[in-house]
Amino acid sequence: MTGKKEEKKHMEKTEEDSRAKVNDKDISTSSESGNVDKDSNNINEKLKALESQYLRLMADYQNLQKRTAQEKEDWYKFAGQRTIEALIPALDTFDYACNSINPESEKEKLIQDFKLVFESLIKALNEVGLEVIDETGIPFDPFYHEPLQQIHTNELPNHTIMQVLKKGYMLNKKVIRPAMVAVSVNPSGDKEESSSQETMRGKEMDDDSSEKKHLGDG
Repeated sequence: MTGKKEEKKHMEKTEEDSRAKVNDKDISTSSESGNVDKDSNNINEKLKALESQYLRLMADYQNLQKRTAQEKEDWYKFAGQRTIEALIPALDTFDYACNSINPESEKEKLIQDFKLVFESLIKALNEVGLEVIDETGIPFDPFYHEPLQQIHTNELPNHTIMQVLKKGYMLNKKVIRPAMVAVSVNPSGDKEESSSQETMRGKEMDDDSSEKKHLGDG
């Protein structure tokens, strides 16, 4: 009888252990399921936050594009505003001079008004960075000058600007049109250069003759 009781107790204990293990497994599974749901919710929230951030950035970028395009259009439209504002006083002077002309106007008065308009125009253009290239008596510089005429003389150094045929202009130190000029050419310099060229040609002919003679002897 004792053996049966012990066997029964052993079986009951085994059943209790089995139930405990099942309960522990259920609790573990439930806990893992809860963690998965929590992680999933966190991921969804992060995705929504990223999507919202992306939409805001995209909207900001599109607004920036529109604003930049508008600013660029305005820049092109009003790029000459500063120049026009500088020219307005010259236009006022010209308008005044035109209105003051009449059949009885004296010649000297017309010339004076014309000069006044020209001076006002140059002053206005200087304010926006325009500089005139019209100096004479200086060495020729291909960066600032374009030669249109040569004047033979020994009174000035060779290649000196003797006359400005058409003024040149610079805008903020950049040459936008070189001055058309007449430059001095010394006749003595031409003769020396011509003599030098003749000497070089004579030397070349002597070298050719020597070479031919050497080939003939060979």
